[in-house]
Amino acid sequence: MKVSIDARQRLDAVGRSTPEWRPWLGLVEETLVALGDPAWERVEVRGDPHPPDGAPALAGAEIVVDRRVVRAWVRRLLRAASGGGASGAVSLRGAAHRLDPRRFLEVAVGHDLEALAALSADSGADREALTALLAVAPMPVLHALGRRLAERVPESWSHGYCPVCGGWPTLAEVRGLERAVRLRCARCGGDWRGEWLQCCFCGKADHRQLGGLMSESHGETRKVETCESCRGYLKTMTTLAAWPAQTVALEDLATVDLDVAALGRGYRRPEKPGYPLGVRLVETASKRGFFRRRR
Repeated sequence: MKVSIDARQRLDAVGRSTPEWRPWLGLVEETLVALGDPAWERVEVRGDPHPPDGAPALAGAEIVVDRRVVRAWVRRLLRAASGGGASGAVSLRGAAHRLDPRRFLEVAVGHDLEALAALSADSGADREALTALLAVAPMPVLHALGRRLAERVPESWSHGYCPVCGGWPTLAEVRGLERAVRLRCARCGGDWRGEWLQCCFCGKADHRQLGGLMSESHGETRKVETCESCRGYLKTMTTLAAWPAQTVALEDLATVDLDVAALGRGYRRPEKPGYPLGVRLVETASKRGFFRRRR
């Protein structure tokens, strides 16, 4: 499987403008290829029958995954990341054999930084290098579940974090002629309603605390919304229609100049997710011949 022509062009464009990002772009490409693997569509989810108010769809869920699919994906990702050239990345080569793939994917889906630190110590993997993989490792399983659970997301959802996976929005779309604010999640492809003049991270709605950074080349169509209360920031782009789920990650890469501008002024994105999922991944063996390679 290969990425789409559009994705290929976007990845190449980012690689030309920021060549130092090419190792990371290779990981993104591996992830986009994995998103198209039909094996992930067979993931099962058993949700909490009595979720607390404000809980995302996957909070407290048990996710049933195929053992071979999980192991193949995690090891492929670790091998690809180990070739990045940085000192920390090299440590992932050995970790590919010592790290428990199921546990790592479980931690990545939940974005559990404390559990990740323990995995890093046990496997000998560089902690920063392993943490970086949290952005891409859970995407194949979360996108599959996101498509399945999208219809359960209430239009009245009023929280800043994703109603499917509990992550903070990657960016916001100001969509269509009505200029509706839609928050988007690259982890699962989530799409939910945002509010004008309100910080999605801390909920602050005081216009005196809210500001923005505008792109000199794109003006209002591509900018950063900032909050002085929590010092958070969110990239905002004008669109005619909703981006496909996998495009969110590509748009995030293509607008790294906005991240640089925000970070340079002391704004940050929260390290921890908006809602701790507390998910559990359960492995099951493949049925014989079920995932046999096509000839």
